[in-house]
Order: sequence, then structure tokens, then C-alpha cells
Amino acid sequence: MSARHLYFAYGSNLDAVDWGRYCKGAGADPMGMRPLGPAWLPDHRLVFHFHSASRSGGAADVVPSDRGEAVPGVLMELTDEALRVMDTKEGHPHVYEREVVHVNTLDGGIHAAITYRVTLAAQSSKHTPPSSYYEGLVRTGLEGRALPTQSLDAAVAGFGASGHGIGHVFVYGTLLSGESRHGCLMEFNPVVQDAAWTTADLLDLGSYPGLVPGAGSVQGELYAFEDVDKVLGSLDQIEGYRAGEASLYHRVVLQVGSGAGAQWTWTYAYAREGGVPIPSGDWREHRTKA
Repeated sequence: MSARHLYFAYGSNLDAVDWGRYCKGAGADPMGMRPLGPAWLPDHRLVFHFHSASRSGGAADVVPSDRGEAVPGVLMELTDEALRVMDTKEGHPHVYEREVVHVNTLDGGIHAAITYRVTLAAQSSKHTPPSSYYEGLVRTGLEGRALPTQSLDAAVAGFGASGHGIGHVFVYGTLLSGESRHGCLMEFNPVVQDAAWTTADLLDLGSYPGLVPGAGSVQGELYAFEDVDKVLGSLDQIEGYRAGEASLYHRVVLQVGSGAGAQWTWTYAYAREGGVPIPSGDWREHRTKA
């Protein structure tokens, strides 16, 4: 039986037609790659620092970055054959090489997946803009899944860190206004504060709640900051999050709703088992009734 491999796509492989065209030339079945849904790669940045002769310009790469930056893409499933084809398409291991990363899907779930990064030997020392055709493949792949294109715009323009950040934070427990840790947010002088909600379930963990994937509605508050990197550094400690390690919570990118509309935001999803469901999804209401 063929194994299944999780793969995070962020560049031209977002486009099914482009993948299908390559598979046809390689005599492979394009159905060996199956999209599972949109996903985010936290603490990474999209860049163009590799010249691809076959693409007549720059081809995309992802590199580790500051907290607060993230790359949108799609979590895929590859068969053994599709993985072999992908290795060849990406020039593994000499041009792009495989790397295991942790991405979050839009329900807050965390998944270990393969992605491809440009090798040091293949990287250019300067920004290498993509062709309009290649840029269009990535843009269409993102827009078709209702994912934002700001990080693509910034990468194409060679803006460095500018334009890649997600400056909002969604809180739903002890960081809420009136709760015990609210001051930990306010010391960073938020520029926006609004009521908000997201699709997930909420658990009572005793003296604090935990957000987990689910079909419910979790009520909370949305904050925006000018320097979200410092905010997330503080919140990572509060929430017991350590990148790449077993943690109490995972820091993830989710979409929330507010009076100003939908917004991509950071929040913390509970990473362990246990807890009592809170049907209302509202920690303050639940706590006052307990």
C-alpha cells in the first residue's frame, strides 16, 4: 500500500494546472497530489532569492523569520509516486531540499509536513523578482482559497520584513479585559481593541480555558499592535509555547470576525488532551456562572 505524505505548498504548486502540466510531461498521475485545505507556516517569510531558468525569473522560497510573520499556503497529501515526482520537480536535494515544518490549518490544528526550501548553494545574493506568469500562479492559488496576498506582494517587491506581518492577536481567556492577565496585553499599548469571535470549541481547563478545533463559536477580543513581535514573545511565555517543542499551547494563525469584518490573527490553541466543553464558547460568561 502506498504511503501518504503531508506536504505544504506555498509557490507554483498551489496551481493545479501547473502541477498537472508537469505530471503529464513526466508521465505521472497528477491525482497523486490531493489538496486538504488552506494552512499557514508561522514564523517564516516568503522570499525570491533563487533564479529559475525554467521559470524565467525568481522562484519562491520560505525562510525562518521573526515572530509575527507567516506564510499562507495549502496542506496537500502526496502519494509515494507524487513525492518522487515532486522531488524531481523541485530539484531535490541540490536546488530545493526537503524540510519538515509545522503548519496550522484553519481549524487551529497543527500538522508536521514536508516543504521545500532553496539550498544555500542555489540562493542568489540579491532579490530575484519572479516573472508575471509565475507570480500569477501563486496569486491565483492564494486568492482561489480566500487567502491573503500581502506577503506575496511584499516578497515580489523585495520588501524584506515589511508587509509579511500579522499584527493582530485574538484572546479568549485570562487575557480578556477584566481578567487576571489583561495587563500583560495592555503594557504593549494596543492600537485596536474590539469584540471578536472565531469558529472553534472552548474547553474549561480549571483556572483558564483552551481553544481547540471544532464547529462552535469562541467569543473573545481582538487587539492590534505596532510591534507584534514583542507582544508574541511575552505571550509565548505566558501560554507555555516553545516552537518545535512539546508545549501547553500552540501559537496559530486563524481568521476571526469582528465589527470591522474578517481578520487574520494570532491566537493560542490548546495542545494537550482533556478539559470540559464550554458550550457557550464564552469564558467570562462561563466563569461567572461556575
